[in-house]
Amino acid sequence: MRKFMAAAEVGDEQQLLDPSVNMLCEKSATLLGKDAAMFLPSGIMCNLISTLTHCSMGDEVIAADNSHIMMMEAGGLALGQVNRQTIDQPLGIFSAADVEQCVAKRRMGRNSTIPKMLVIENTHNFGGGIAWTMEQLTPVTQYAKSQDMKLHMDGARLLNASVATDISPAHYARDFDSAWFDLSKGLGCPVGAVLTGSNQFIEQAWVWKVRLGGAMRQAGIIASAGLYALEHHVDRLKDDHINAKNLGTALNEIEGISVNLDNLHTNIIIIDVSQTHRKPVDICAKLKDNNVRMVALSETEIRAVTHLDVTADECAKAAEIFTSIFKF
Repeated sequence: MRKFMAAAEVGDEQQLLDPSVNMLCEKSATLLGKDAAMFLPSGIMCNLISTLTHCSMGDEVIAADNSHIMMMEAGGLALGQVNRQTIDQPLGIFSAADVEQCVAKRRMGRNSTIPKMLVIENTHNFGGGIAWTMEQLTPVTQYAKSQDMKLHMDGARLLNASVATDISPAHYARDFDSAWFDLSKGLGCPVGAVLTGSNQFIEQAWVWKVRLGGAMRQAGIIASAGLYALEHHVDRLKDDHINAKNLGTALNEIEGISVNLDNLHTNIIIIDVSQTHRKPVDICAKLKDNNVRMVALSETEIRAVTHLDVTADECAKAAEIFTSIFKF
């Protein structure tokens, strides 16, 4: 990938003259079945720009309570002076009835806020990498459209969802006004994400890209990493999913440890350590001492993620180290 980046053709991205950026945007738009796309430095910027483009001051964004846009983006929604309403579904998969309940709370006359944008996260990070099915997704999007809401897909790990379910990214994104995927997650790029939508949406989104400092110059050097990843790193995502399942299975053999394998769809493992009576932060510190990095997600859970830099053998070794920690 780094050699490919070093040889990238470049130009002025702001003038749409960078051939590598343009090619990445064209490929990404086609992949998600949209008219156009825009290369951005991060997924958080994709979410923020989409919100600012779709919503006006006082409008409301609806999303899962534990979604990334609500929990992990430093309150960026405040920049658009938009309201927020959340749906409490721990796995991040909600129903049309859940959205209808949110809308019913607001449609009470001229004093109410306007539910304007619905965010679907796929896969859902804090739900443990859960992938939506079309049977779950379609009723939700149909209801939202009937309420004239804008649909936005936070697809940081959309390609993981696609590989896990055999649902194409374009099919997943078909009802959405905006959708994006991350280049720096499972695809292994050093930076970047691509936001897609209609020609009109992308044209409007460019205004916010400039305002927020996301416009670049010779960005082909980093965009070319995305081109390489789309060619070489998509199909191999299934290896990460297999490694995650194997690691989760191994961890389940440790007394007091619980991993819900039915919910382990992709490359994120949620490890319940509540029955060990040990703090996740302490466990993670011990793991780090042994060159295994996991994250304390809560007072009872640890999060582990498999990716292209972690081999099957290393996952097996991580399970051994995890086991050894509980022998003392």
